Amino acid sequence: MDSDALTRTYIKIRDARSVAKKEWEAKDNEYKEKLERIEAEMLKFLHETNQESARTASGIFYKQEEVTPTGSDWDALYRWIAKNDAFDALDRRIKKTFIKTYMEEHNGAIPPGVSVFREYVVRVRRS
Repeated sequence: MDSDALTRTYIKIRDARSVAKKEWEAKDNEYKEKLERIEAEMLKFLHETNQESARTASGIFYKQEEVTPTGSDWDALYRWIAKNDAFDALDRRIKKTFIKTYMEEHNGAIPPGVSVFREYVVRVRRS
């Protein structure tokens, strides 16, 4: 096994993948922008004609309300959640950085109800 050749090949493939990903993302952003312009025209049409949907020979387009919540006062929200036992208002996910810091500060201990999965992975840095 030639570890230098493996490292060099790994970096070459990783760089090529990065370039390909940037190219794909740029093209995908072009498509997204075009779709957004068309969607804006469709929504404008529905508003101007006072319709909820429109049927065409190619298909149907319709308007639908989307709700996107954001936290403006997290302390108030957490108090409300705790008071109302509304923990389903949040997604269940544990922050990896919090657990790593907690373990470092508590001699490897983890909070109750948390399991930690460990595995070794390889990372490659350029010389």
